[in-house]
Amino acid sequence: MFGNKDKDIEKKVWDALKKVNDPELHKSIVEIGMVKNLVVKDGDVSFDILLTTTACPLKAQIQKESSDAAYTVEGVKNVHANISGETLAPKIPKKNPIPGIKNIIAVSSGKGGVGKTTVSVNLACALQRRGASVGILDADIYGPNVPLMMGLRDAIIREKTEDGKMKPPANHNVKVMSMGFLVKDEQPVVWRGPLLDRVIRQFFTDTGWGEIDYLIVDLPHGTGDAQLTIIEAVPLVGAVIVTTPQDVAILDSKKGLSMFKNAGVPVLGVIENMSYYICPGCNDKEYLFGQGGGQELAKLLEVPFLGEVPMNPRVRQHADAGSPIVVAEPDSIQAEAFMEVARQLTMTICERGVAEMMATAAV
Repeated sequence: MFGNKDKDIEKKVWDALKKVNDPELHKSIVEIGMVKNLVVKDGDVSFDILLTTTACPLKAQIQKESSDAAYTVEGVKNVHANISGETLAPKIPKKNPIPGIKNIIAVSSGKGGVGKTTVSVNLACALQRRGASVGILDADIYGPNVPLMMGLRDAIIREKTEDGKMKPPANHNVKVMSMGFLVKDEQPVVWRGPLLDRVIRQFFTDTGWGEIDYLIVDLPHGTGDAQLTIIEAVPLVGAVIVTTPQDVAILDSKKGLSMFKNAGVPVLGVIENMSYYICPGCNDKEYLFGQGGGQELAKLLEVPFLGEVPMNPRVRQHADAGSPIVVAEPDSIQAEAFMEVARQLTMTICERGVAEMMATAAV
């Protein structure tokens, strides 16, 4: 008797959960496969909610709305909605995955001086604050600045993991690998392309990254050997282009976008850095380098615009001190801008992964 009653309740609970939407993707949590292991026994209901990303700040809201929906079903006595997060990674064809790393994101810029590395470290810290496990690979072999900005300037790789790989130093709960850990500050790296190619590949394969939701790859500016190596060697989920509003930065950014598109790497979006300056006396926005260039670039090339980050001397000061502004001043306008960029980025990746999953299920 109870078996038939529980089956009826189970069906009604599924129907109730179909009305609950992921608040960022705006799709039913049942439709996109977030509900797993639904069990009903004597009116007690339990199920797992598999988040599309561990960097989801709305997990408590999803859990509550799911529980409330289940309680609307007649005959339900108790509900146990268990959050079980993972990061949904789109499939990358014809590329060997790096064990433990779910999403590799290249951060690029067409020219120097746009604050690309500053964006990379703050983006990594913002993703970590959203609940993800994060690493940064400093792919600028000739001018590695990530260790300085992450407070790891004096770090040296001394330990190895159980499987004999280099153990990456970490700070702000973000793992970091860089040429800066292997050479002294004053020691120049004078290498030709083939050696650079080999070292970058080893940074991916010989580093004990562990389980990483998002690996941010801070590329050197331009379209050179490092960019080509990473495009060929690893399964990039996509690339992010950092620009400033000036015409010259926009022009060079187009070249970077074309490079990734021609190589079949999705461009996840454009980030406009140093968008404006807020006058401390009057709070007016001063557009020192022009206005709207990043948005126009994204619109022209039909890629997402991930957000604009206002300029402030404290962003540089905190970076030079080894504490990105997302960590040092989490309530600042700049930190909030980086948090929003991280949200937009994870949502873009999740939408791609969900679209692939739904297309596969429909076949």
